[in-house]
Amino acid sequence: MVAHDERSQLTRRALLDAGRALFADGGYADVAVNDIARRAGVTTGALYHQFGSKAALFRAVYTELVQSVWMRVVEARTGEPPSLLGDCEAYLDACADPAFDRITIEGPAVIGWDQVLDEAQAMIELSLTAARERGEIADVPIGTVARMLAAALKEAAVMIAVADDPARARADAGDTARRLVGGLLVV
Repeated sequence: MVAHDERSQLTRRALLDAGRALFADGGYADVAVNDIARRAGVTTGALYHQFGSKAALFRAVYTELVQSVWMRVVEARTGEPPSLLGDCEAYLDACADPAFDRITIEGPAVIGWDQVLDEAQAMIELSLTAARERGEIADVPIGTVARMLAAALKEAAVMIAVADDPARARADAGDTARRLVGGLLVV
């Protein structure tokens, strides 16, 4: 017999997976709570019990997506010496994921621009701190620079997501990120 806690975790996981797929495919506004519950194989009451609202589920999906992007950034470091530019490139590569695109576009409207930037800023602060410890960048105000880079990279993600030519937009974003970050590098 499955324990209550395990069943609850399975329900939560099913709802997160269903929410991510449906939000990525149809967009937040066009996804009904009933659709999410049906896809997850649970009741709408289970969704409300686990998350409280569709917006809270979206927030959880968004947070999980951001964490998976951070893991991609960390994994990208394993093959090469870590660098701040490498971290930016790995983030921009994640923007090629259609689920990331759609959810990124809707993130500010659903959960608010400040929360979107707060999550990105926290990751960028880690990258900046590591770069400073490696002697890669000058001693800069990490929080301020992280917030500004978070806004720039989030805007790049949206630009890539809505571009007629996402590959061209990704290339342009990479070039621009190199120029922005280049000013921080110790030569």
